[in-house]
Amino acid sequence: MKPVAFFLLIFGLCATAFAQKSYDLGYKVQKGDAFKVYQSADQEIIQDMNGEKHEMSNMIEGEYTFRVASVNDSIIIFNFKFDRFKMKSTSSLMGELMNVDTKDSINADDVEAKLFSGITAASLKMKMYKNGHIKSISGTEQLIEGMVNNAGDFNAFTKELMKESMKKEFGGATLSESFEQLTYVYPKVSVKKGDTWRNNFKGDLSSSNVWTLENVSEAVFMISGKSDVSFKIEDDTIMMDLSGTMTSKVNTSRISGFISSVSSTSTATGTSVMKSMKGVLIPTTVTTKITYKVKNYVQ
Repeated sequence: MKPVAFFLLIFGLCATAFAQKSYDLGYKVQKGDAFKVYQSADQEIIQDMNGEKHEMSNMIEGEYTFRVASVNDSIIIFNFKFDRFKMKSTSSLMGELMNVDTKDSINADDVEAKLFSGITAASLKMKMYKNGHIKSISGTEQLIEGMVNNAGDFNAFTKELMKESMKKEFGGATLSESFEQLTYVYPKVSVKKGDTWRNNFKGDLSSSNVWTLENVSEAVFMISGKSDVSFKIEDDTIMMDLSGTMTSKVNTSRISGFISSVSSTSTATGTSVMKSMKGVLIPTTVTTKITYKVKNYVQ
């Protein structure tokens, strides 16, 4: 065989072997590993109210610490807590609706700030499968109890109303659905570069997701996501029914499997109903941008 032909044969075999390489994507954490997560979310809501624009904005920042308590063949148990919570909501018609930052000093008469400052006092436990699907989060009852008690000296009836309200945001099922949008990106089977897989998120934001292993570096798996999303939200004042799309970019550590960074953007349109307006349908658009950055402290 001529040298050039031999070289081309070897090159072709190597290229084929590389192209066919499969990866077992998943969490490979060890007991004692810790991960500090920084979240930033910006949401813009535009409502068309008989030709008048009502613009609302929500800005959320959060910091969380996840620490691996134990690992077995299928389940990882994390101890985690909120280190910081910040939320600011504004309305072009009603001005500032909320402005809370657990880092700031709190006025004695600021019930809302005192309520949310209690979020940093509790430790929670999360059980998660190795593909990132969350089995359960426990400790939320104590979290909510602490938040309500921190808010002030209210009568028993008022405290129960506050607890029921907080369960919608910080109950075990709600937190599981929320955190899965950070953790649940891996398939159940081995994949090659360019392969795709599907999963779903549930909750106020539901989505049907298609993930693709876009690229692989020495340290990172690079994954993209395209999703069909829907918002179905109802509280005492408003109902929303929206649908749209979301795109995501996810980098994960090849060592631990934990997320290194996430960025996602979604736009959804539909209608909202202000319950005080006797069922009038209001055209509504919601645009959301979320980023996560993670510092790993791996054993």
